[in-house]
Amino acid sequence: MSHPGPYLFVAAGMQLATGLLFALVAPILGRARQALFPDAPVLRWLPHPTWLFAVVYFLKGGFLLLPSELWQLRPWPLRLACAASDVLIVLGIAQVRQILALTTTAAWHPERRWLGLNYAPALVLSAIALVLQMMPARPPILLALEIVVIGYVGVMGGAMLGYILRVARPGRWVPGGVGAPRLRDAVIWSAALAVLVAGLLFALSGHGAPLYPFFYAFAGLMFLAPVVAMTFAMVLRGLLFAISMVAATGAVYVAARVVGVRAEPALRPVIDLGAVLGLLFVLGPLQARLRAAIDWLVFRRTRRRAADLQAVAQTLSPELGAVECCRRALAGLDRVMGTRGSAIMFLDGAGVSHGGLTLDGVQAAWPDRAQAERLPVRVAAPEFGVLPEALHRALVEAEVLGMLAIASRRRRWGYLLVTTSPLGTVVTDDDVQALFAFADQLALVLDAADLLDRALTVERSLAHAEKLAAIGELAARIAHEIRNPITAARSLAQQLAHEPESPFAVEHGLILLELERVERQVASLLRFARREEFRFGRVDLGELVARTIADLRPRLDDAGIDVTLERAIGLTSRADAEKIRQVLVNLIENAIDALRSGAGSRRIDVDVSRRNGSAAIRVTDSGPGVPPDALGHLFEPFFSLKEHGTGLGLAIAKRTIDAHGGRIAAAAASPRGMSFEIELPLAGDRSETVEQATGGASA
Repeated sequence: MSHPGPYLFVAAGMQLATGLLFALVAPILGRARQALFPDAPVLRWLPHPTWLFAVVYFLKGGFLLLPSELWQLRPWPLRLACAASDVLIVLGIAQVRQILALTTTAAWHPERRWLGLNYAPALVLSAIALVLQMMPARPPILLALEIVVIGYVGVMGGAMLGYILRVARPGRWVPGGVGAPRLRDAVIWSAALAVLVAGLLFALSGHGAPLYPFFYAFAGLMFLAPVVAMTFAMVLRGLLFAISMVAATGAVYVAARVVGVRAEPALRPVIDLGAVLGLLFVLGPLQARLRAAIDWLVFRRTRRRAADLQAVAQTLSPELGAVECCRRALAGLDRVMGTRGSAIMFLDGAGVSHGGLTLDGVQAAWPDRAQAERLPVRVAAPEFGVLPEALHRALVEAEVLGMLAIASRRRRWGYLLVTTSPLGTVVTDDDVQALFAFADQLALVLDAADLLDRALTVERSLAHAEKLAAIGELAARIAHEIRNPITAARSLAQQLAHEPESPFAVEHGLILLELERVERQVASLLRFARREEFRFGRVDLGELVARTIADLRPRLDDAGIDVTLERAIGLTSRADAEKIRQVLVNLIENAIDALRSGAGSRRIDVDVSRRNGSAAIRVTDSGPGVPPDALGHLFEPFFSLKEHGTGLGLAIAKRTIDAHGGRIAAAAASPRGMSFEIELPLAGDRSETVEQATGGASA
């Protein structure tokens, strides 16, 4: 009986190695497919075609090792294996095309016509191959069948390349990026089809038949190259495990054979039993130990990843603050999981990163808070197509493996972003569950940090309020003590200023102005310190604003300021008319002071209208405005931008509006100036008309 030559052994080794790679990739792609399309009914029953191709390459590698006499006899098991090889190739190609159509076409479901056109040729070719291969004698038409099968593979391969080109993106391969094809994938798969067809043509020429198995194996390796590149860590892990298992099984077998040869015949049954038990140990408990050893040696990962992540979460203290907790959590995550880098993106676009993951591009593409809250809870790299296009590109460029929401029952904080190690990250089901638990624990820590921060803020506010109350009480006492002397000095200055032929009339007038200013400041301080009483009633805000502007008309005219009033007639609020008038006087006087110190046009626009279910009063001036960093302090007591201001006017205005259940806010006007807006609750739903007045105090 003649045996295969050396070159056939090499070709068989290449075929079997290719089949092993397909077998290692198949479960990886199966898990990715289930994660991507868990609800796709077709993909539930479709066997993964990678398994079919693994079986095909195992069969073809085995065929090369068979003696030539067996091929001449063609027993029925050999004929059945040959038929199975052709059938699996054809059906596998048809299934790959359907999977590519599902994964590259949004919201697509195959119709019966499409399924018929996709599977009918495959079924016809399978039936023909089964009939011809099961014949006892090898018919000459089998060569034509092989040509037809390869042609079918070429046509279907071209159709599949069309699907890939629709969604392929430029750039290099990203570990874990299965389902996100690159343009180089299309180039490599096109070359693989060309190699397959070229090998067949070379074999048909009569000179390259012995080399055809090499072409076939090389084409399979090219098809696998992009997938292996994106799942390298998982494939390497599986390959090392398979080699270790084969080596351990071979070692047990060889040891049993060596010991059995040298042992007494009576001991050989015991040795055989020991060999069986050894094989059971290799195929049983040793598997878990081998996987753990590979994870530790190659990826520096321990078996206690879930427990280690929990330990990291337990070291986080809310007293550290949210940002510092996130930094420590990311450092622990990278250490335990062996990732190259990780980050946390908060909903408002702020981010914290660790390791080799940079967030510049991701932060630039991050959506606003409302859109960020609607992002999926869990998004793996192959699913980034469901995200906004800009964010999709940024995550791919940052080589992010996946996003996981950090959310508690109170709120969603943001997303945990994870990259891979240089070899790629091995992610098992246990790892996914551990990451979910870690994200949940981190969310609880952030909740506690937020509550603690709020409690500290309230505590600081209360302490500040107590200090202000003490200062206010002291200031009120001092103001009462100095008010009477100031009043007496002011009366004396008035008498001196009105004396005829006084050589110090100018000086007396200056003294009088300064004493009046001090008296106004003392009055403001007393008003701020004492508890005010409010007399609420129905107030027509339009009329109140018009009367207030009319009262201030002399000062407005002296300063050369134009006033525009736009008011809604009949807009009423439940308010204290005098207190609201004092607020308006303060705002308009501030605007007058600002316009006096600025250049350009001098204008004040006042608008009274209904807005967002409330009555709104807006006072806008065309003055120089205030610095941006001062906007947040305008309503704080004793904060003033005026040279001789007390900083109490706007603080009193805010306290007054708050007592009415309203709101007052300041903002920079466009193109220049300041705008103050007051919102007060409405007192009724009377019909309103709009009246406009320009240039005067009232309309």
